[in-house]
Amino acid sequence: MKRDSAVTASTLALMGLGFVLGACEYVAVPILPDIAAGLGATLGEAGKLVGVFAAGYAIGTPLVTAAVGRLPRFRLLMTLLGLFAAVNAVSMLAPGLGVLYVSRALAAVLTGTLTAVAFLFVQEAAPPRHTARAIAMVYTGMSLATVVGNPLNKTLSAAFGWRAPFAVILLAAALLAPVLVRVLPHTGRVETGETGFFRQFTVLRDPRYALCVAMTVCCYAATYVVYTYVTPILTDVLGVEARFLSPLLMAVGVCCMTSNLLAGWLGSRGDVRRTPMVLALQAALFVLMPLLLGSLGTGLAAVFAMCLLMYLLSTPVQYHASALAKAEHPHAVSLCASTLSVAGNLGIALGSFASSGLQETVGLRLLGYPAAAFALAALALNLALLRALKKAPRKAADD
Repeated sequence: MKRDSAVTASTLALMGLGFVLGACEYVAVPILPDIAAGLGATLGEAGKLVGVFAAGYAIGTPLVTAAVGRLPRFRLLMTLLGLFAAVNAVSMLAPGLGVLYVSRALAAVLTGTLTAVAFLFVQEAAPPRHTARAIAMVYTGMSLATVVGNPLNKTLSAAFGWRAPFAVILLAAALLAPVLVRVLPHTGRVETGETGFFRQFTVLRDPRYALCVAMTVCCYAATYVVYTYVTPILTDVLGVEARFLSPLLMAVGVCCMTSNLLAGWLGSRGDVRRTPMVLALQAALFVLMPLLLGSLGTGLAAVFAMCLLMYLLSTPVQYHASALAKAEHPHAVSLCASTLSVAGNLGIALGSFASSGLQETVGLRLLGYPAAAFALAALALNLALLRALKKAPRKAADD
């Protein structure tokens, strides 16, 4: 029975799962220089790990999610969590960059599918009027991984080598498993409409969904053109000393977590109808970023502002996609549960691959300009989405 609150034992456990998944997703960002040095690679080659993970997430997640959509959800979640732990063990022991690329791509598919299953559990655990807040809680768990995980990973990597953070993720997954067994329902229902692998993808014909996906891709691409190289930007561009790096990465994580909390508020007050202002602010910030990175004070302010804007689209996008699927596309409920994670990681892949080449040609300081171009594209797509919603308003889902 659902409590009339977003906070339940199930949502708290899923928030913990979000933390573990976020730790896996973001683990490479703060330790890219250490991975490069440890495996004898260039910074650009190590930087592609971010893009490899995001590409695996974006390509593999919708295919796997659609394929397993009719399996019992609890059994599916626990099986995926076991595979997730095994793949992270491979990453920890990887002898070279090639093996690490493959293991990170596999980890990405498992992370994305676990995220989608978690959101299906969230929709069952929280009453409809608290769904947006419950979704935001799971994303808060993911962003909390940047608050604690990024500085911790940097510290562990400096002290014990780049493999240590992967060992911690493996341990966290093992500790979380019995908690999930205890608090989650073991008979997660499967919607009767979830039939047919290919039929689920017909939701992409709906412009109210397709435009939302494209908007999210461009928004995340904008951020990750810059965020992929946040550590070398802090050290090489702004001149931050090594002793201050971990506290600053923690501050970056706090901003990311705050962004997710604000996303919950935004999602419950108009969802994607409120996001154009976010994208306009993002575009303006990136246009100014090359200038702001000229000094330590304004540069840090720009990085913190980027992180505060980073996830504001998360809850509005996921809430819109889930509500649209539940009301009008019940055959695609599982697929739509992965909308934000898939579209976001496709954007991350696009942004990080673009920046891995650009940072070697134009330098780190000028990455704001291509980021601004992606942000402006996202804004245009958001406005097109609002026109589509005005033309065909989203139906209300039954409770």
